[in-house]
Amino acid sequence: MIRQILVYFNTRKDESCAQTLRIVRFLKEQGVSVFMDQERRALHPDLENLTSPLDEERKGNMDLAVVLGGDGTMIRCGHFLQGTGVPLIGINLGTLGYLTEIDPSNPEETLLKAIRGQFRVENRLMLEGSIGDDPTLYTAINDFVIHRDLLDGILTIRCHIGGHFLTEFHADGVIVSSPGGSTAYNYSAGGPILDPVSDNMILTPLCSHAIVDRSIVLGGGEALSFYIDGFTKGNRALFMADGDRYVDIPAKTWIHVRKSRWNFPLAKVSERSFYEIVQMKMRP
Repeated sequence: MIRQILVYFNTRKDESCAQTLRIVRFLKEQGVSVFMDQERRALHPDLENLTSPLDEERKGNMDLAVVLGGDGTMIRCGHFLQGTGVPLIGINLGTLGYLTEIDPSNPEETLLKAIRGQFRVENRLMLEGSIGDDPTLYTAINDFVIHRDLLDGILTIRCHIGGHFLTEFHADGVIVSSPGGSTAYNYSAGGPILDPVSDNMILTPLCSHAIVDRSIVLGGGEALSFYIDGFTKGNRALFMADGDRYVDIPAKTWIHVRKSRWNFPLAKVSERSFYEIVQMKMRP
């Protein structure tokens, strides 16, 4: 039985907090203790009255996180809870919603199953990356992207796999995607779709002028290294994590990417297969 739940919502998709309050009140009626970060609690007086503040020490004590929003909101909550092992379940207020399985028109039935513990957890592979000798560690649930400055021409990137030289890309950039992120930017760039629980990474060049101009599916244990060799016009590239965090990269810089020590724990109530979901989402 689930006793403590974090509720995390997209403040732009539920500006009035009406949908969030509906969920919070339902959870409270089931005898669940509801927690929320202080920034969101402060958006509505009823949220402050009905929820308890969540601090860093309590994060790992949550039994479940209920997320209202789209896939981007799920990813932000995943980073917020990173390392705690708390599973996330999403109510879809977005568009495609590969990560958010609950229909917002009638979420109570599915949530009741989740409260009773009637869900399985998919521990999906995450990525981690570093830049040069900087000890800062970046993580990604969907993908890392190395991209030219938009005012630049072509970016030259040398790619190594497991310490062995693969190729030199002359391209707009490259994507390194997790299996769960294969339906995101990777797919839009022509990359393959993978089972989200597979132990793999995908390397997809962006508008490449190299001989290797197609995606490569790698084992999850591989280590990727990229050397930013030069630019045609500008003086920097961008390193992006999950399309949300950006770092400027100068020339003659190494970027290293590998499988993270952390997983993204996604709670699943539905018995629908991933491929049924893909077929439904991509239906014209």
